Amino acid sequence: MYEIHISDIRTFKSCRRKWNWSSPLREGLEPSVPYVPFFTGRAIHYCLENFYGPKHTPMLESLSVFLEVEKGEMERVGKLWPQESELIAEQIVLINGMLQHYTEWVEQDISKWSDKNLDFWKLETEFSVPLRTPNGRPSPRVFLAGRFDGVVRRKDDGSYWLLEHKTTRSISELVSSLDNDEQAGAYLIAAGELLSIQPTGVLYNVMRKKIPTEPMLLQSGLLSQNKQIDTTVYAYIRAAQRAHEADFPDLKERNKFIMDQYGEFLQHLMDQGNKFFLRVPIYRTGMEMQQLQHDLWTVALEMVRPSTPIYPAPSWNNCKFCHFRSPCLATNSGADVGIILDNEYRKREPWQTFTELEEEGSNGKTN
Repeated sequence: MYEIHISDIRTFKSCRRKWNWSSPLREGLEPSVPYVPFFTGRAIHYCLENFYGPKHTPMLESLSVFLEVEKGEMERVGKLWPQESELIAEQIVLINGMLQHYTEWVEQDISKWSDKNLDFWKLETEFSVPLRTPNGRPSPRVFLAGRFDGVVRRKDDGSYWLLEHKTTRSISELVSSLDNDEQAGAYLIAAGELLSIQPTGVLYNVMRKKIPTEPMLLQSGLLSQNKQIDTTVYAYIRAAQRAHEADFPDLKERNKFIMDQYGEFLQHLMDQGNKFFLRVPIYRTGMEMQQLQHDLWTVALEMVRPSTPIYPAPSWNNCKFCHFRSPCLATNSGADVGIILDNEYRKREPWQTFTELEEEGSNGKTN
C-alpha cells in the first residue's frame, strides 16, 4: 500500500530530485538542523490546535511547551551554529508577537466568520483514504494521506467548513491564489470520504507573518498618530494602555483618556481594515473536485512507479529556499553526495504532524 501526501505531490511536481531525497516513497530525508520556516509553522499550528481544543490552552502557554520540546530535539541533534541560533531566536520573537496579537484579534472580532460565530467541530484530523480511479472505484493500494487543520460549523446556518490555517508575508498575494489551492482541495476530498458530513468549502484562517509596528512615544508623552504606521487598532490600544498606565492608574480613567486623545486615529485604523488577520471562505464546485480527483490519481501513479525518471528543475523559486541545495550542487559538480547526506540530513520520521507546511519554506510566503 502506498500513502501519498499532498506536500509530497507538490514537491514531485516542482523538482523530482528534491522529491527523491525527501519523499518517504524514496530516501525520506530531512535536514538535521531545524529549517526555520518549518519551525515557525509547527509552532503556530501547535498553539492554534491547543487554543481551539477542548482545554482552550492559552497561546503563550502552548508555545512554552513547544519550545521546550524543540530545545530537547535540537540538543539531541547537536549544537547549532551561531547564525542558526540567531535565526531561531528571531523566529521565537516573531511567533510570540503573532500569537499575542492573534489572541487580541479573536477576542474582539465580531465579523461574520469570527470565533464567536463558529463551533470548532474537529481539529487536526489525520486521514488515509483510498484515491479513486477514473471509473470512480477506490484504489486498494494508493491512498491519499495527511492531516487537515480542522472542521468548523457555522452557528447561523449549520454549514460545515474545512478549516485551513495559513501564514503569509502578504495577505493579498495569498488570497489571490486560494481559488487554485490544490492542498485544501485534496483535504476536501479526504473529508468527504472520512467524515459523516460534506464540507461546503474551505475557510482559510490567514495570519500575516509580522508583528504590528510599535507606535513611537513622542516628547509630549503621547503616542505617534502617523497614518503610515503598520499596526491594528488592537495593538495600538495595547500600546496606549502601557504608555499611560502610570498617568492613569485607574483603568476607567485611562480608557476615557485614550478614547479622547486617540479616538479619531483609532477610527482611522478600523476603517483601514485588518492587515494582519483575515478569514476567507472559498467554495469548490463538483466539476473542480472531479478534475482534482483525476489529477491526483494521475500523478500518484507516476510517484509510485519505480521507473519514474529523476531530474532537477532549477529555477529561482525552486532553488532559492530549497533545503537540499547543498547535495544538489554537489551532484551537479560530480562530488561525493553521500558525505553531505550522511552529515547534514537524517531520516524523516513517519509523516510528521506538520509536513504540509513545506511550501511555506520553499517559497517564503505561504504553506
